[in-house]
Amino acid sequence: MNIVCIGGGHGLSQVLSALKNMPCSLTAIVTTTDNGGSTGRLRQDPSQIALGDIRRCVSALANQDHMLAVLSEQRFELENDLKGHSFGNILLSALCQITHNANDAVKIFSAMLGVKHTILPMANSPVDLIATTESGETIFGECNVDALSSFPSDLSLSKQVIANQQAVEAIYSADLILLGPGSLLTSVMPPLLLSDIRSALCRTAGCRIFIENLAPEHSAVDQLAASEQLAKAMDILGYKFFDVCLTPDALEAMDLRAIEKEQSTDKHNKSQLKHIIEQLLPNTSDHTTNVSAKVH
Repeated sequence: MNIVCIGGGHGLSQVLSALKNMPCSLTAIVTTTDNGGSTGRLRQDPSQIALGDIRRCVSALANQDHMLAVLSEQRFELENDLKGHSFGNILLSALCQITHNANDAVKIFSAMLGVKHTILPMANSPVDLIATTESGETIFGECNVDALSSFPSDLSLSKQVIANQQAVEAIYSADLILLGPGSLLTSVMPPLLLSDIRSALCRTAGCRIFIENLAPEHSAVDQLAASEQLAKAMDILGYKFFDVCLTPDALEAMDLRAIEKEQSTDKHNKSQLKHIIEQLLPNTSDHTTNVSAKVH
């Protein structure tokens, strides 16, 4: 069973953490348009892709007792130039410098943390997110897009970059494709703007499932109902990128009484996610009927 997960931020790492022990081949395609925090500082070098979400995803798949996994998430606290940087971001940046190839750097980093699954940046070249507001104003950079007060009329990438071809091949080979949860505009949509990923998502035989957020994003997206958010996203992208939408209501409707509850209410319960995906897998061959009826 080949499962592909697409997204960024904390949402994608949560999904990966839920699925990492399932008997499947797992591939994560990670959004690389982040320009804030430690990642943004490292991206002052124009050759640097965004590394923070990649680091977080690799760490999610690693054994949490692995010392390097612990170090990877450690942030420098001393009052010097390293303050605020995570050790994993620095290590990944160094690997990119040595290999001159983001794919190779991530592969080495994954091996160092003992991760067997595959983590792929959406593209090997750096690129930024650009939004156009209803008034025609151009907004540059993921952080500024996140700060918008209303849903943009358009979303695009700052330049044409080639999608990671391993990611494209993984989508074509997937039995199941999970998108989200996470920020719709800045975590989920950026990879879907790449033409090769668009073609793969439109042509793949795999079932495409969009996982809605459990809690509000606290962004312009929240001004719209979930159905309106997705309608606007599809209008911008020019295609429907999912077959099934896994909503909070669907989680409530499913029999999850035997699943251990987790304290956090703003993140998906990893045990629940694993249980639900296991329930969906037998139905993925008929994803236009059986699965839709099961989760809507």
